[in-house]
Amino acid sequence: MKKRTNNFLNEISNLLFFWIIGIIFFFFSRLTVILIYNFDLSENLEINEFFKTFFMGFRFDTTVVSYFLLIPFLCIYILPIFKKEKYISLIRVFFQYLFAITSTLVCVININYYKEFKDQFNHFLLLGLFDDKKAVFQSILNDFNPLISSVLIILIALTIIKIFKYFENKKGIYNFLNFKNKITLLKVLFLLLFIASIRGSFNEYPARRFYSSVSSDNFLNKTIINPIRALNNAISDFNELNRIENENPYGKASVKVEEKFQTFKQVLEKNTENDNLNKQPEQVFLVVMESYDSWPLKEDYKSLGVSKNLKKIEEKGVSFKNFIPSANTTMNSLAAIISGVPYCGINISKIGASRLFESSIFTQFKKLGYETNIFFTTYSSWQNLGNFAKGQGVDNVYDGTSSPKSKGIWGINDESLFENVLEKIDINKKSLNIILTISYHSPYEENVFSKGFNLDVTNSNINYNNKILPPKVLGHLWFADKSIGDFVRKADEKYKNSLFAFTGDHYSRKFINNSPTLKERSSVPFILYGSALSYFPEKNYNPGSHIDISPTLINLIAPKGFTYYSFGSSLLDNKKNKKGIGFDKIIKKNVLFEFSKNYGTKKEIFTNTLIDNKSEFLNKKSIDSLMSLAWHYTIKGDSIK
Repeated sequence: MKKRTNNFLNEISNLLFFWIIGIIFFFFSRLTVILIYNFDLSENLEINEFFKTFFMGFRFDTTVVSYFLLIPFLCIYILPIFKKEKYISLIRVFFQYLFAITSTLVCVININYYKEFKDQFNHFLLLGLFDDKKAVFQSILNDFNPLISSVLIILIALTIIKIFKYFENKKGIYNFLNFKNKITLLKVLFLLLFIASIRGSFNEYPARRFYSSVSSDNFLNKTIINPIRALNNAISDFNELNRIENENPYGKASVKVEEKFQTFKQVLEKNTENDNLNKQPEQVFLVVMESYDSWPLKEDYKSLGVSKNLKKIEEKGVSFKNFIPSANTTMNSLAAIISGVPYCGINISKIGASRLFESSIFTQFKKLGYETNIFFTTYSSWQNLGNFAKGQGVDNVYDGTSSPKSKGIWGINDESLFENVLEKIDINKKSLNIILTISYHSPYEENVFSKGFNLDVTNSNINYNNKILPPKVLGHLWFADKSIGDFVRKADEKYKNSLFAFTGDHYSRKFINNSPTLKERSSVPFILYGSALSYFPEKNYNPGSHIDISPTLINLIAPKGFTYYSFGSSLLDNKKNKKGIGFDKIIKKNVLFEFSKNYGTKKEIFTNTLIDNKSEFLNKKSIDSLMSLAWHYTIKGDSIK
């Protein structure tokens, strides 16, 4: 009996030490992230914000450490019943090793992940499964110091293992717990403590992500959820949205839709209401600009001089000032533009390769007599883009291999891309040309300084932090803008009757300092330019998103009464209560909402308008309603029921 008691005390002591080491490890992991990316902290933060962050983070840490302790802890109670005590320490040591290796690996990778995505692991991490593996690997080699990271992982993991080994037979905790005749009380006490630890709470509310944002600082909130919990959430969110056999994660379609329509073709059917252009353009160029935000076009940042060309185009065209992307990644936004189907958390690059959506921009422009082309810089295999475009009805795919110019990690650069467009487009054919740029994307391979970039903010009032957005990176935005300007000048000369449209694929996750507004870190440009647009107002505040591009262009070009299919609507339509919907975001003329499982609801009000809780609920309902239809159409097909 005494031996069994000693074994229990010895193992519970080691598990308690295991727990303490785990908590200390995750404390320093969180502290390291904050120190490395301290420039993302808001200014003049009170010390209380850090206390709240670390305390709530501690609650999440206890749950994760308890995952590793669960089986060893249960073995202490169960295995003695079957006289298998000899396996208890072996099982505990295995999980100590597992913790040392897994936790170190995840935390180091998470630090690098934040560098690129300005967040801990989220479900976009899993979208790499669809990406160009070779290009992603090369980007990792260039941007994330894999050798240094690997050495750190090995050294930290070995250090933790050595600490476990060194203290395994120490008696400090054992002596503290060795109360005579109190073994039963200790067993009950540790069982209760373990339950509290795995819940992250002593009260009725466990540590759950939807109320984890306890700080007023966005960056600190992003560090609260433990990286392992964040990874688990990422996998869970991805699976929730991508399991075809599941029920619709956004709820069923509304009763009105089910009663009124039998198919999605009927739901999406629309007719043009006006003859907007006196003469149909011969060439339509829709340029989807990699990571091109709308904030560089604001007057506040004009002195940076990185978007001079697009700014000039904007001043001569029609600029939609309340516009958001469909998604936070290139392929998902591009897929929404091409297919017309809102991004609902499902990558449709493979689905769309074998199934034509009624709302495809290519098929609808072909009905208007246009040849359809897509141009991009990399290989057609990237995200299955070549097959996806063909599946949506494109006539010609021009990838990076269609140009003889030199290629980097992501293929040819923007200059070569636009030269390829000018060479390939037949002046005698009407054509729709979607062009996906790349140069404002890591690993930022251009020598922008030799091409003429010179950043001078000495006489500017702009709060610019070169650690957050280094000059070399900002120079690639300048280079992307320069390439656009050169292209438009040449295309304007060559194609006399043409229409240009420009949009960004998603927020670049880069800003000149650590305090972008919600709109500055959400919105992208949508600009129309062409000689036939002179009688339209220069600025348009109708809200929209990527799914509204196709109906806007169709309503400009098509004759009155033309039948088309779209989830969106024309941004030239001045109906009241218009809204632009992206993934987890909705924008109106007076407000922008962002809904997040991790960080709750955020909003930015543009005008002096009262926004109540009911408005927040109705806007979230609008997003879920559209996402429900998009998910059903994507997964279940054309039938409503």
